[in-house]
Amino acid sequence: MDFKTYLRVKREALGISQNKFAKLSGITQSYYNSIERGEVKNPPSEEVLDKFTKILLLTPPESEKLKYLAAIERTPAIILNEIKRLADEKELSKRKVIKDISNNNILIPLFSRISAGIGTITDEEPIDYISLPGIRNADSVFAVNVKGDSMEPTIKNQSIILCRQEDELRDGEVGAFFLNGESFVKRIKVTKNFFALLSDNPNYQPIYVYPEDEFKIIGKVLKVINDVK
Repeated sequence: MDFKTYLRVKREALGISQNKFAKLSGITQSYYNSIERGEVKNPPSEEVLDKFTKILLLTPPESEKLKYLAAIERTPAIILNEIKRLADEKELSKRKVIKDISNNNILIPLFSRISAGIGTITDEEPIDYISLPGIRNADSVFAVNVKGDSMEPTIKNQSIILCRQEDELRDGEVGAFFLNGESFVKRIKVTKNFFALLSDNPNYQPIYVYPEDEFKIIGKVLKVINDVK
């Protein structure tokens, strides 16, 4: 139901004529008639809408709906089309989730990247989801696009790594880390005196972690995926 129809239905339910409603609202009858015919270029202002809600004795949810429908009327077609496109994409995503669940696959969030070279922050929101079978405790598993050659040959540039969120790693394990505002994929070296982030590519120097550094283990690398369909 659009704005003009919703307004007319609520007005007629109270038995108020167009002429009387216009007078109560402080607007001309011709303007109000054009609203109900959907002929106005600019829907009523917030002040006028507030008067409408009081005259129509609308509940808070009904008032919100009236204002929402009016806002839709104000929104340019190009934006409305984009909203519809995003809604359609969301619906398709839901259908994909149902299909993957029926196939016993798990959807894993895929983030844009964690650099395997100089290190960059991962995106807060996933850019996509990948469907994989046989993932245990999937709620703590995520995937990341890796950019850089510092972990070659173990992890090639543009590979996708599958990680499980963990806050402890053993010496020699490969993981994803935050260090001083940057993120890295490295092999951790743990000793009694220090620990460091090592690259499998010998062209890169170790990154030593000091007590004053801001350091956090993001997770353990479970698998390297070079080709995801």
